[in-house]
Amino acid sequence: MPPGLTAVLLSLAFAGILSARGVVPYKTEFRTPWRRAAAFALWVVVLAFVVFLPVSSTGADGPPRLDEGSFALLFVGHAALCLFLLLWWALRGDIALSRFLYLEGHPALLARRLMIGVAAGLSGWALTLTVTAIVASIWFQGTRSLPEVDVPEVVLWMVELPAIQKSALILVAMTVEEAFFRAFLQPRLGLLLSSVCFGLSHFSYGLPFLVVGVFVVSLFLGWLFQRTQHLLPSIVAHGVFDAVQLFLVLPWAAKHAAYFS
Repeated sequence: MPPGLTAVLLSLAFAGILSARGVVPYKTEFRTPWRRAAAFALWVVVLAFVVFLPVSSTGADGPPRLDEGSFALLFVGHAALCLFLLLWWALRGDIALSRFLYLEGHPALLARRLMIGVAAGLSGWALTLTVTAIVASIWFQGTRSLPEVDVPEVVLWMVELPAIQKSALILVAMTVEEAFFRAFLQPRLGLLLSSVCFGLSHFSYGLPFLVVGVFVVSLFLGWLFQRTQHLLPSIVAHGVFDAVQLFLVLPWAAKHAAYFS
């Protein structure tokens, strides 16, 4: 079965499970039948594309070969998320965009929350690395080996990007991903389930302990968002996480993957 079709079927099944638990934002947030139908279609498509496609594509031929002209392809998913958020917000038509994205506040408050994000991002990495190391240690004690690591070509390609392109990727990812997973998904699915979705969305990296780290990062970012009730600290902290990952962790993983295979 093609990965895209598998992802849609998984998304429909997931939507059904959520509906049985009373999680139906495409009904509760919209007043008319046609808006609800459009929102349901958006809901299923975005979950299929963002959450289930990376999982259902595991073991496939992988992404197309990337070259110097492929940098724009890295932003296709982010563009799709932006379009989804704008369409959902426009369909609602009853809330300011700043409130919809939890970005309200005067400049002094925003500056304070920016600094909270920086501090949280730096301290959160220690927690993430610690939890990942503990999971790796437990795995090793049980199996006396670490999972085979085959660093995907797309990761190797990203590692070699110029610093300015890495910075652009970080800026877009920290903003768009937090807008979707934190401001949109978490209030509707809760902290744990939205973090599971965040982890699954990074499944295509093919690095098991990186996925563990991503899940822990998401729990931390979700807690920060829940604590502050504002998106800016989570955006900034996400940027710190991604900067460490893209400039330090992934280059290290690409260089030393052979030792863990």
